[in-house]
Amino acid sequence: MEITITSREIIKPLFPTPDEHKFFQLSLFDQLQLTTYLPMVLFYPNKEGITEPSHICAQLKRSLSETLSIFYPVAGRRKDHKFITCNDEGVVYLEAKVNHHMVEFLTPPRLEFLNKLLPCEPNKMHSNGETLPQVLVQVNIFNCGGIALGTCNLHTLLDGCSGSLFQISWAAICRGNKEEVPSPDFTSASSFFPPVNQLSLHDHVDQNNEDSSAQKMCATRRFVFSVESINILRAKAKDDDESSKPPTRYEALTAFIWKHMTLACKMECGDRSTRPALAIHVVDMRRRIGEPFSKYTLGNILWPVMVYSETVNADTSIKYLVSIAREKFGKLSKELFLRVKSDPSILGSTQCVDLPQGIEIRSPIPIVLTSWCGLNFSELDFGWGKPLWIGVRGGDQECLPNIAVIVETDAGMEAWLTMELQHIDNLEKDTEFLILALPNPSVSNI
Repeated sequence: MEITITSREIIKPLFPTPDEHKFFQLSLFDQLQLTTYLPMVLFYPNKEGITEPSHICAQLKRSLSETLSIFYPVAGRRKDHKFITCNDEGVVYLEAKVNHHMVEFLTPPRLEFLNKLLPCEPNKMHSNGETLPQVLVQVNIFNCGGIALGTCNLHTLLDGCSGSLFQISWAAICRGNKEEVPSPDFTSASSFFPPVNQLSLHDHVDQNNEDSSAQKMCATRRFVFSVESINILRAKAKDDDESSKPPTRYEALTAFIWKHMTLACKMECGDRSTRPALAIHVVDMRRRIGEPFSKYTLGNILWPVMVYSETVNADTSIKYLVSIAREKFGKLSKELFLRVKSDPSILGSTQCVDLPQGIEIRSPIPIVLTSWCGLNFSELDFGWGKPLWIGVRGGDQECLPNIAVIVETDAGMEAWLTMELQHIDNLEKDTEFLILALPNPSVSNI
């Protein structure tokens, strides 16, 4: 399969950013993010009556320029560890030709080529954050006229919710519904969680960003869980106490995934492995904090919920894993976030991270779990309908390992699991995992 870049340009805001908006202050949690790009590929099939690809590309560029005038920090570059300079340098925009029909690419999805539809390598740590664009776009045109829109959002500014807000606004402007564009909130995050001045924290963040030792050669696999499968998991995870709240889809599915990703990492050592297990749930704090935050607040408003288990083996029940996760989630409160607001130095202390002392010596197996459910990516209509399918990442590449991204589908939920090459095969050999999730099923209704 050939994917050829045919053009590359910089899209700048339609109107210059006013002088009073030239500097955008980052928040404390923006400062703590790794310098990586969050990827996504939206597939739009060619339908009868749809405008020619060349006109679609022109429409995308015009509307993107207009969107950047509203989301002016997205067109800027990081000045230092506290600010983005809103200097209208713009976003990188590429166009590419794919010598395949979309139906051939998606039945089943060719995950090994998915990253080629993206404008940069996803989930890879980058240095020189001050030169990186906040957003890159790649418009891929298939032989059939179908279009795959690949985007990469820099995590320094955009978390999943912020990225969704930007793309929802871009889509509304592109299809001519400017009145549906929400007003983004640029100030609440940095006002509530101001950036820190201490160089010690800044140096620590930069060191983490540029430390390539955390990256491994990884592969990504996609597993689709049907509604029936999820209901089976929820039944397995239900507490014996009838008065307790039934487990949510997310609770049951992430407990199941945590167990089997951990087992896959342990297989190389057999049952002799005594490494503890650590699930890191990346949680959106907007609803938990409430005002002044809303879904229109730009920035990284994320909190890592650390769930520790002394051991995870084949006999570990997902009911147990759900119960210990619930205990940790139950400790999240606005009061906790207010303590961080008044004293950022408590980050990393036992007040925020409830883990056994000296756990790092035992080399726990960390699994990062995050959900894109409810972010409405499947509703993104740029004027030619909603996406047929949404891809996250694929292929083999050097990146951060042991990450699971949960996405909603019409048929249930998808889990995109990225693991080291030596462990990903272990995951696919896990019989129980494959009973409830079939890898790479065909995409229907093309």
